[in-house]
Amino acid sequence: MNQLVEINGMTCGGCVKSVEKALKTIEGVEAVNVTLSPPQANIVTDHTINNQRLKDVLSKAGGYSLAGDSEGDTAPKKSGGSCCG
Repeated sequence: MNQLVEINGMTCGGCVKSVEKALKTIEGVEAVNVTLSPPQANIVTDHTINNQRLKDVLSKAGGYSLAGDSEGDTAPKKSGGSCCG
């Protein structure tokens, strides 16, 4: 099963790697492909992952959020607007 989700807060390749690593920790995830442009993740799973689980994992990974999620962290990352500093 494929899930395509749009992600807010990614600004660089480091962000992409952080999001990818975090999503791979979710039980049932078989593969993840995260892109910066467009900012999204294609998640291959053995079941549907609910949005709350995705929100929790993305938030813990560095303040990322699902697009359209008004509760997400919209604050800029470290200096320069990048997670890399």
